[in-house]
Amino acid sequence: MSKNKSGAVSIFIGLLLIAVFIVGLVAMNNPAAFTRKNYYDHTLDFVVNLCRSIWLPAGIIGIPLFLVSLVRCLYLESKEKRR
Repeated sequence: MSKNKSGAVSIFIGLLLIAVFIVGLVAMNNPAAFTRKNYYDHTLDFVVNLCRSIWLPAGIIGIPLFLVSLVRCLYLESKEKRR
């Protein structure tokens, strides 16, 4: 049971890193993508700047982490169903 929980945690962390990667990539290619006219949000600006600064390492770590964790969980689940 704890194996499934650790797999779920690593899948969640992988998805979170992929989300940071996507936001950072969009912010690098289009800096005005997350801004609105006549409105400024400090929190959104902070999050976008954070994602913009770490988007490449997040993608390098997050995508393989997600894929390996997903394949591992699916393999263990199919192995458990065979019993």
